[in-house]
Formats: sequence, structure tokens, C-alpha cells
Amino acid sequence: MSVEPSIKSPPGRRTVWTAVGIVVCVAGVAAWIGYAAAWDPPRAWRALLINFIFFTPLAAGMVVWPALLTVARAVWVGPVRRTALAGIAFAPVSIAAFVLLWCGREHWAAWLHEENLPNAAWLSDSFLFGRDAVALVGFWVLAVVYAARADRLRTKTLPAILVLAYALVFSLLGFDLVMALDPHWFSTLFGGYFFMTGMYAAVAAWTLAALLSRPMPDADRRHDLGKLVVAFSLLATYLMFSQLLVIWYEQLPAEVRFIIPRLTQPPWKWVSAVLLGTIYLGPLVILLTVRAKRSPGFLGAVMLVLLVSLWVERWWLVTPTLGGDLVWGPPELSITASFAAALVLGMAWAGGRPASQEVARP
Repeated sequence: MSVEPSIKSPPGRRTVWTAVGIVVCVAGVAAWIGYAAAWDPPRAWRALLINFIFFTPLAAGMVVWPALLTVARAVWVGPVRRTALAGIAFAPVSIAAFVLLWCGREHWAAWLHEENLPNAAWLSDSFLFGRDAVALVGFWVLAVVYAARADRLRTKTLPAILVLAYALVFSLLGFDLVMALDPHWFSTLFGGYFFMTGMYAAVAAWTLAALLSRPMPDADRRHDLGKLVVAFSLLATYLMFSQLLVIWYEQLPAEVRFIIPRLTQPPWKWVSAVLLGTIYLGPLVILLTVRAKRSPGFLGAVMLVLLVSLWVERWWLVTPTLGGDLVWGPPELSITASFAAALVLGMAWAGGRPASQEVARP
């Protein structure tokens, strides 16, 4: 028998880090409000959108991973499952951020300012945000139910429903909040790419959180988590390549408008080259050996670089479409720090609660 790991530290140190996290979160939100209200609204609202589409699929995906592995009959996940389920604590932040995006849609929803759109009915203000709100809240309610019952489930029905809900909801959010930024560009593959890269970020965050837990997962579990990361690096590469291949092979003018600014115009073409090495092909090469996947320090460093790169990839998806520059300053970093602090604080609280004992893999 083994107890699932949780992030533990001496009470005094834990109190200090909690206070630091709260200060970072509050200060970041206060700074963002200043930029959104007066100092630089376009950059501030764009930063909120990008952090929402990075942190929400990540936190939701962490809850989905144990469900997915349950459906796949993976027996090794027990000792690290509680760490993944701690992502459920981000649900209130995710919903609050979406409501804020809804209220400030005039600042970032580019399609609202276009006329005579061929898909105007689909992009109707009330219909788009209404369906996304129902989908997002519905997913989080389902995730809360699953997280509460995960330790005592005897069937795979609820986990399977949660996995399907994640795929559908985050495909919809990818279409509505990212692809719709350019209402003249469309890709049937983009929804799949968006939710799969969300799961990719989730397994990277799960691995990093597990490595920071006490007690740390053993070498076999680290190896298993590393293999998942490698598998999703291949899957993300395949989905992005498939999207670009279809555009090139079929000579689709409606979709070329996505490629041109990102692959041919500086500075975004240099960002694309970096992402190729850090998100798509890099993890496959760097984590190819068993030793690399079992080393806590090396694996943790790779996960940290991967998470930062996936955060940059969300900027790469959104900013060229909205006509923004490749610049990161207080408008961007303040709200990013707030989201990160909220996620860490929530996971520390949820992961620190008592968990039931589970049988570990021999």
C-alpha cells in the first residue's frame, strides 16, 4: 500500500509561501486592472485571453488525465493521481476569467467589428459566449463530480464521459476563442490540435508537480510520466504538421492566411523555429533515453522549459492575428503571474488534503 504524494513542507515555510503566492496573485490582478482600464487596454485584454486559453486547458487536462488512464486500465497512476486531481482547484479562476473576457469582448473579439460575415449566425455575440459559458461550466461541474468520486469509482462510465467532454468542450473553445479571431480563416483540424495540446501542457504540469511533491514518485512513475510527454510531443507534432500539409497540398487560400505571418514574417518565423525545437521535436530527442525520463532534475527542467514554450505557443496562435507585437512586459507578465500563482496555490491546497490509500503497482 502507498499513500498518494502531496506537496508538503514545514508549517512555517508553507505559510510564508502561501502569503507570497497571495501577494503575487493580488498584485498581478491589480496591475492588470490598471493596464486594462487605462494604460494599455489592447495588450492587457490580449494577455488575459492568452492566459485563459493556456491555463484553463492545462488545469482541466490534469483532472482528465487520471480519468483517461482509468479508461485505458493503467495500473501505475494510483500513487500520483491526487497530484493531477488537484487541478480542479483552478475551476473558479477559470470561470471568473471567462466571465471577465465576456465583459471585455469589445477589446479583443475581432469578429465583433466585422460586417457581412458568411458565418455571422455562428459568431453571434450572445450565441457564441452563451454556448461557451454553458460548455465550460458544464465541464467543470462534471470534473468536480469525478474528482470527488475518483477514489471509489467501480465503473469507467464517468471517466469516459469526462474524457469525451474535455475533447468536445475544448475543441469548441479553440474554434470560438482562437480561430474566430480571424473569422475568414477556418480549419477543421484546429479544434483537435487545441485540446490535444491542452492535454500536452497538462501532462507536463502534472509531471512537474509530481516531482515537487513529497515523497517524490519513484523512478518507475517518473519513467511512465516521461513516456506520456514523449508520446504527446509526437502527437502535437503530427497534428500541426497535418494541418500545414493539408494547407500546402490543397492550396487552400482561406487557410494560408494563418501560415504566412507565422512562418514567413519576422519575428514570428523565429518563434516558430524555437517552438519546433522545444515543443514538437525537442522532447522526443531529449527524453528518448530511459535515464533522461528517470532523472528528477533533468525531467523537471525539461518540463519547465516545455511549459514556458507552450505558453509562448498560445501567444504565437493569437498575437499575429490580432496585429500585436512580440513583446512581453508588465501588461502580459502581471496577469500571467496571477494565473500561475492561483494555480499553484489551488493545487497546494487541494493536493494537501488527505487522500485515500491505493494499491500501487508492484
